[in-house]
Amino acid sequence: MRKILAAIVGTFFCCTQVFAFDVSPTQINTGKKKAQKVTVSPDFLNKLFTSKSIIDNVEMVSVTDDGERLSSIRGQLSSPLSGDPIKAATSYIREHSDLFNLPKNRQNDCLYPIKNISNGKVNHLYFQMIMDGVPVRNATIDIHLNPDGVVTLANGSFPTIEEITNTIELSKYQAIGIAKKVAKINKLRAIPDAKLNIVSTENGNAKMAYVAQLPAQDPIGDWEVVVDAQTGSILYLNNEMNFKTGLGAVYATNPLKCQITQEPLHHLTTNTLTGKWVTIKNEKSPTSVSEEDKHIYTPESTHFDEVGMYNYITTIHDFFASLGHKGMDKSILSVVHHGTNYDNAFFSAWENKMCFGDGNKFNQLAREASVAYHEYSHAMLNSITYLAYSGESGAINEGQADYFACSVTNDPALGEWVCAKMGRPYLRHLVNDLHYPEDIQGEVHADGKIWGAVLWDIRNAIGKADSDVLIYKSLFYLNGSRPKFIDAYNALVTADNNEFNGKHLEQLQSVFVKRGIVAKNYNGAVLTANEIKTIKKFRESHLE
Repeated sequence: MRKILAAIVGTFFCCTQVFAFDVSPTQINTGKKKAQKVTVSPDFLNKLFTSKSIIDNVEMVSVTDDGERLSSIRGQLSSPLSGDPIKAATSYIREHSDLFNLPKNRQNDCLYPIKNISNGKVNHLYFQMIMDGVPVRNATIDIHLNPDGVVTLANGSFPTIEEITNTIELSKYQAIGIAKKVAKINKLRAIPDAKLNIVSTENGNAKMAYVAQLPAQDPIGDWEVVVDAQTGSILYLNNEMNFKTGLGAVYATNPLKCQITQEPLHHLTTNTLTGKWVTIKNEKSPTSVSEEDKHIYTPESTHFDEVGMYNYITTIHDFFASLGHKGMDKSILSVVHHGTNYDNAFFSAWENKMCFGDGNKFNQLAREASVAYHEYSHAMLNSITYLAYSGESGAINEGQADYFACSVTNDPALGEWVCAKMGRPYLRHLVNDLHYPEDIQGEVHADGKIWGAVLWDIRNAIGKADSDVLIYKSLFYLNGSRPKFIDAYNALVTADNNEFNGKHLEQLQSVFVKRGIVAKNYNGAVLTANEIKTIKKFRESHLE
């Protein structure tokens, strides 16, 4: 009977995805990725249909790549929860412990609330799996409650861990040394750190490991290296720094589109370019000082870019504040004239810092508004949730940063000024014909062009005002750590339901179908409401 059920499920999913991997300077080359078809396991279906209070109102379910565990589930998933949101969500997860794969022998001591974000209408609650005081890497569950207290989206489930197969023989300092060597780091920007984690492997096994974080100057990056705590072997290596190639700010938009204007410098707190929301540093000289708070220079002055950057960061801060964001209500360090002829700009989450180079192949990176807006959008998202900077999660991170940069400038092109030196019209453009999955390349900036185009399509479909709010609100619903495009779609739909009473659903579906993300390219990992109903009907007819 299980074989029959699996065959029925399999008929819904017959397509695969091909990923051609290309490397950017910010990432590790992991090689070409082969197509993978996901088969939903009968055991998972049993867990899903055991949750009777959930199954009748499910709109979409996605599973992990092995088909064994819940990745996300969307719909009207509960009656209204009452009382303290954290306690209510904790009880909800435990009530459906099989679906969320809580360990049967320790359901009460592995589920730890780590964050509750509320705007007065909705609650976003985040939980971490911790075993004997040690966090389990990438093992999170988040529960999202609508204004009525109903669970409308749940992301994540815990891995199965039956045995830890190694012991701790290395110190964290030894792990840092190994990590530094394997990442080929010659110079650090700040003090590195390493924390003990449990890393789930396969077949119910796990390993003790150190997660080393290395803020490097050479090669530049926020390197994360996961080191086996017994053998010192490398379990994971990636540069987590959010880079953007070729952007800048001093003019109101960029030197190709406007003349120099004198703009108000809001939120100053000193007679230098230090304010409530940004602190400017110039690597080539001391920063500007004016007793009258008049920082007026020509482009030939090293201080000119300091002023422009201050103006841009306060502008983009106030934009996100207008959407209700409070997570960036602190000063972020922004460095101009970074490095020597440095052809890049980046945001470092570990240092809460953005840096903008002077350029070599490109024009000066501190003279185009969209670069500052882009990098700040990375910082904004980081204040909400962590997204691994690789695969589709990295592409979502880059695409949302492109979107907000372009929405604020009201221009779908990025990097026009920066690329002009090379004779190129722009660095990236959000009006394009890229299609999922065949245009996936496996590099976050390249694949971010797909996600950025999706968001710009939404903006064209529903208007800037609603689009800015919807896309911002959806970030709180993103599946923790490594969401895929389909998870971001679920986040958008849930945000639309909770913020706009679902009025944009038709336009959202149209955009995602057109771009290939919805309906035809689930590769076995997604069950829609209609498919759930079909399986439910079959089970009721054939299974006890």
